[in-house]
Amino acid sequence: MIEAAGRSRLLSLRRDLASARAGRELLDRKREAILRAVTERLPRVTELRRSVSRGLAAARAVLGEAQVDLGRTAVHAAALAQPPIASIEVHETMVVGVALPQIGMAAAPFRPRYGPMSGSPRLDQAGAAFTAVLPSLLALASEEASVRRLRAALARTVRRVNALDMLVLPELSRQIHAVAGALEEEDRDEAVRRNQWLGSTAGVD
Repeated sequence: MIEAAGRSRLLSLRRDLASARAGRELLDRKREAILRAVTERLPRVTELRRSVSRGLAAARAVLGEAQVDLGRTAVHAAALAQPPIASIEVHETMVVGVALPQIGMAAAPFRPRYGPMSGSPRLDQAGAAFTAVLPSLLALASEEASVRRLRAALARTVRRVNALDMLVLPELSRQIHAVAGALEEEDRDEAVRRNQWLGSTAGVD
């Protein structure tokens, strides 16, 4: 009975070890896929940052000229007179099991809503320039948020792989070795007992 329980335990441990190894392989493939997804996005993040930086710098330069023409107070008042021109929607897409945000925008072309006497051509140009930067800015936000989520998922996956490598797999292997050794010892003892019994019965004959 004890031997049967030991063999059943050994089979169970071997199944657990096989499952853990298979899970480790899946996690390793996921780790590689996430790392590849991060690597593919980094050049686009860099490109978008440069584009947004250039666009904002140009828009701020024109805005500065408008402030020289009209004064800072007048420019602030004109900005407050402008109604929102864009609505933003956020969706999520799954990439290697990670939910990544996709930020979309529906925006009308910039049209000044302040009166002609409170504006200037430079202010109109500044409004158009800032509006033109919005798509790149939202794309950058999407990519940066995606990279952050992918890096967080990568860190979690690496921790799980390390836990399997350093804790779970060695412990299962140790238990299998211990149970297998105990069964082998039991088999040797049983063989000795059998030989002793056979010897005793032979002497009787």
